[in-house]
Amino acid sequence: MQELLRGRQGELAALRAAFEASASRGRLAVVRGEPGSGRSELLRHATAMWRAEGVAVVSHRPRSRAVVLVDDADQLHDPVLTTTAMRMPGCLVVAVCRDHAELAEVVDVVIDMSTLSPEVVTELITTRRPLDHSVVEALRTALGPLYGNPGTVLATLDELNLTPVGDLLFLVDDRISLPGNHPLLDHVHGLAHRVALLCVVRQGIEVSDLTLLKEDLDACGRALDELVERGVLTPDLDVLCPALANAIADRGGEDEVRRMHVALAAESADPDLVALAGPDLPDAPRRARWLADRAAEIQGTDPDRAGRWLAAAVRMTQDRPCGRLFFLTLSVLTATGQDELMGTVLTERVHEDSSTDAAAMLLMLNGEQPPINGGPAVALARWWLGERPDWTPLPMTTHDDEQVITNAELNAIYHALRFDVQACRTALRFVRDEHARECFDELTEAGTAGDVATVLELVLGQRYRTPDHGPLKLYQRVLRDYANADFTAALQGVRQLELTKRPTPAHHHGRVLAAAMHSARGEHRQAFAWLAKVSHATRYAPTRALVECGLLHRAGDSQAAVNLAWRTLQRAKRADIRPGVGRLMLQALQIALRNDDMAIARTLMTEITELHRQDDCRCTLQVLLLAKGLLYGDPAEAARGADVVRRRGHRPDLLWACHILAQFCDDPRHVVRELRAIAKEGGSSFLLPARVSALMRKFGVHAPRATTGPSGLTRTELRIVELVRAGQTNRQIATELDVSEKAVEHHLTRLFLRTGVRSRVELAAASLAGRLDDRGATG
Repeated sequence: MQELLRGRQGELAALRAAFEASASRGRLAVVRGEPGSGRSELLRHATAMWRAEGVAVVSHRPRSRAVVLVDDADQLHDPVLTTTAMRMPGCLVVAVCRDHAELAEVVDVVIDMSTLSPEVVTELITTRRPLDHSVVEALRTALGPLYGNPGTVLATLDELNLTPVGDLLFLVDDRISLPGNHPLLDHVHGLAHRVALLCVVRQGIEVSDLTLLKEDLDACGRALDELVERGVLTPDLDVLCPALANAIADRGGEDEVRRMHVALAAESADPDLVALAGPDLPDAPRRARWLADRAAEIQGTDPDRAGRWLAAAVRMTQDRPCGRLFFLTLSVLTATGQDELMGTVLTERVHEDSSTDAAAMLLMLNGEQPPINGGPAVALARWWLGERPDWTPLPMTTHDDEQVITNAELNAIYHALRFDVQACRTALRFVRDEHARECFDELTEAGTAGDVATVLELVLGQRYRTPDHGPLKLYQRVLRDYANADFTAALQGVRQLELTKRPTPAHHHGRVLAAAMHSARGEHRQAFAWLAKVSHATRYAPTRALVECGLLHRAGDSQAAVNLAWRTLQRAKRADIRPGVGRLMLQALQIALRNDDMAIARTLMTEITELHRQDDCRCTLQVLLLAKGLLYGDPAEAARGADVVRRRGHRPDLLWACHILAQFCDDPRHVVRELRAIAKEGGSSFLLPARVSALMRKFGVHAPRATTGPSGLTRTELRIVELVRAGQTNRQIATELDVSEKAVEHHLTRLFLRTGVRSRVELAAASLAGRLDDRGATG
């Protein structure tokens, strides 16, 4: 009960005071607020409080001292007469209503149910259910000003399609609508619904737009005024929030929305309306040519909108030859990342060519399944998705600007993803975007990480933009967060990746990274759980073994780690798998040296040297230099390797490189300081191994104590703060840390006392704002 009353303690205290004041004479208190504002929960809690104190709570005229509840008082025929009749000495009458105008002359106390702060609502819903913060943000965006209305938020939350990933709940569908029984929708029916739907379709209207409805203008005006008065529309004639707009559209249904689009487009010269109506327009072919001309006018300034108009134009001429228009449409949609529209266009095409082949490939790489058999581009996508064993590079013909993707570009994409460095360098000589050749190291690094989004962006340049939704963009963000050592954001991205359609290589690569991050934190149970979800296909074997070897080594079975690495390397060599091989060799070399197994160490060094000779790039150079530093105790080579990592800007790799370098420097204090700075800046002190902390102490470099982090909090407390920021409940945190729920509560109590905050929300906010100083107090 208490959790539902968050933010309402003042209102509860006011009710208690009103009852105490009624001892000498009867009093009337009005609880005023919109439906869903928490009136019922407040009164339910107050009723429980009074009954626990022996006070009678009734809904009729009492015979002795009591509290009388009158619900929906503003719906009564004569609220003044009704409440006055019940207002006896020693009694408190509590009238619940939206507006107390009729009771203004007789009321003693008015208690307004104001909207709750976003922080209080967030705490309310995340305590009830283990929501990922992406769900909270989606609710806040969809509900807008209604997010402060707890009843609305809880009712909307109950209707969301949520699915668990790990211990958190995520949204399956980003579209959020108000529940169909929400009080605001009580005013949206008949003509008012048509007016409201017009506002949804037009995304805000002018009063003059009401003529498009072909209804009585005076009646439309009155309906519009009532919608504003009731709060459905803002004074600017916009729908109050996106969730309400979706609910209005849902109430009408797809057919009515389509008819509205067609009716508006028939009377309008607005290209957006024409595009929405699409092929349903009676003169679609003529309007398609007009729409394509308007798209050409804005293509340079608003390519996203131009793409929408072009896609509509193609659909409006689907049974007619439109080769140039079709190519232009696919090119613009590719350059603007509008894969949903591209999928719609491809679904409605009746023949296949090189343009549809390339577009279908892009959709497939992003987890879609277009209904096209396709040619070499689709075959390339099928290879990457594991649906065929390999792909044969294409002849390097002279490129054609009429192609969405040329043969050379397909070859470059293939060789980058295979990490065939020399072949990729050759293919890049023939691609259209010269900038791709300047980004060769970034391209090969993206390829070895399985980062298809970055590979496509670098090879195709301005001709391609990764869609904002789907596994490609999500995995790209995971990699960037991981490179910045923002493990909380990276892990959240991996969880979101799990929600996207059918599994792709991005899912498996993301799972390996999640296992690596948990392993770095010492959370071995979670690391093994993620590894269990990774495909056993050979292409993932090197990166998977990299994590498994680390787990084995930390568990004290270093020989098993080396053996696993060696078996995996031989398996990868037989299958000609290259991504991840260099890093696995370096780790195996490091473990072998700690075991004093010089024979295997020298063999690995030979393999690393050959790898760099065969695939000369920044990734293999980094491995070679660090390996030389390890095997030969050569600080100069190790320092060069660390410099390569610095240029890459990869924080976890730099921690690894500096740790290697610090072992061989005559005076490693500057390296140890860098290690500490990297960890502190990234909020990642947990990445510092015990050996580095020992080096810090040995050379007089101030390091956090083994039990504390940069903010003066213990590492356990830092981890709890991080998990609170991620929206996890006490039970989830206890599971994550493998401790009892009471232990988590104890830690949180200490954190509140030490930092001066009063709630989990304030603790998370202070942490996000960097207001936890070195004493652990908020500034």
